[in-house]
Amino acid sequence: MVSGQETERVSRSQPFIQGLVWMAVAGGMMAGAGQAVLSPLWTAAIQVICMGVACGVLQQHPKRRSFALAWVFATAWLTSTFWWLFIALHTYGHLPSWLSAWAVFLLAGALALYYAIALAWHRRHVSNAPLMWRCVSFAACWTLAELARGEWFTGFPWGAIGYLHVDGWLSLAAPWVGVYGIGALAAGIASWLALTWLATKQETPSNHHDQKTSSIQRAKHRFTGALMVSAIICLPPLRFEQVGGEPIEVNLLQANVAQDLKFGSARAPTMAWYLDRLKESKAELTVLPETAIPWVPHDLPPGYWEAMQAPLQAQQRAAIVGIPTWEKDKGFANSALGLGFAEPLQYDKHHLVPFGEFTPPAAKWFTRMMKLDYGDFHRGSMDQPAFAWRNHQLGVTICYEDLFGEELAVRFLNPTSKPSVFVNLSNIAWFGNTPVVDQHLVIARMRSLEFERPTLRATNSGGTAIIDAQGRITHQLAPFTQGALEGVVRAGQDHTTIYAHWAGRWGLGPLWLLCLGLCAWVWRSQKTV
Repeated sequence: MVSGQETERVSRSQPFIQGLVWMAVAGGMMAGAGQAVLSPLWTAAIQVICMGVACGVLQQHPKRRSFALAWVFATAWLTSTFWWLFIALHTYGHLPSWLSAWAVFLLAGALALYYAIALAWHRRHVSNAPLMWRCVSFAACWTLAELARGEWFTGFPWGAIGYLHVDGWLSLAAPWVGVYGIGALAAGIASWLALTWLATKQETPSNHHDQKTSSIQRAKHRFTGALMVSAIICLPPLRFEQVGGEPIEVNLLQANVAQDLKFGSARAPTMAWYLDRLKESKAELTVLPETAIPWVPHDLPPGYWEAMQAPLQAQQRAAIVGIPTWEKDKGFANSALGLGFAEPLQYDKHHLVPFGEFTPPAAKWFTRMMKLDYGDFHRGSMDQPAFAWRNHQLGVTICYEDLFGEELAVRFLNPTSKPSVFVNLSNIAWFGNTPVVDQHLVIARMRSLEFERPTLRATNSGGTAIIDAQGRITHQLAPFTQGALEGVVRAGQDHTTIYAHWAGRWGLGPLWLLCLGLCAWVWRSQKTV
């Protein structure tokens, strides 16, 4: 027979287990919405609803449970966001499937600790504050976790919640506060919805007349809240057309080479294909993807490099080519070389991918398990000058670098070389036919919104596109196809956005200070009540 104590213990644990399930489902749905075939505006709405569910579950459970609940939500969300890392680890890194899956889960779980700590603090110390200030605290704590994930230990900000709002009204804040500021606004809206719903639900007047009146008031509050959120999130904003600078005719190449063949049997035919497209192109600027040429320049077949430059010099055109480089005192670098420019130009990737382009000393054992032929790359400086070409300043980034808007903002400090166009060279064939293509494209759109600069993306397998200064895709090549994307882009205006002004000088420090200050103020205000 089951004792009374055991029955009581089981009954007490059931709400907590239900809360964990709710958190896991909400976290998975929040990530899944961004990967489903839905309107971007609907995905943003689903995201806010899922965050609201998480906020509501936290509020309804004891404080001592808040850490576990928040960790489950964040782990489910992050695992579902970048599950495609499994493909790189297993398919190309040759790790066993179980170990690859565990590696992705452990990474997500480790990063989820930021959110668990921040939200547990919010629940424990600000739970009795007025509703508005609880919303402020929730948004600030969530943003602190996002900032920590994006900056600490080299940072891995992939999937920050602000990215799903590139098409809604919140995107208008991008030139002012950047993606993390947008995320803070989204978190504040989500918590306001959840806490308002709970507050109206808990109102239970004693007499029938008051109950009827209260029901009407609750209905009004919920309708008003739903209407406001729909207007903010689910309706596209009004945008005013901006007259940009000179138009540039561009040609973006996408070879669609399988990653396991790129440095082997496909190398020679792919290089021949790039050379033929370069000769055929009439565009002013041609862009090849990251490591499009898989040889360092001095190891190229005789005459190949000269053959690439000849049509450019004859027709006064230019090209940016992704290629590894090597220097005796620096070693290898993931680089982009400018051909056809007034002088030789080289950009070396600054923000390297952990375990892909460099390995922390304490984790060398892990990379030795993967059968990948690479070493640690040389890191370029953060403030490398733009590629000056005619009347344009081409700000080059390589793949993963465009996740870090605060680092790109540094380039706007020098008024003579601040970018007028971003040029991103990527190769995400490591992750197969997965949502990573669309996720990375959204990230590039956010960078265009933050700095009000167009972006050219040349990729190996997908996401090749032209993005205007308002974050809209004007031209795009179908993913996982071989082809050339021809189009026209107008360089961005000469002004510098507010976000570029403060992020270029102080990085994300102002957001850190603001969020910490808000948390401290709300906490102290609650203690004095």
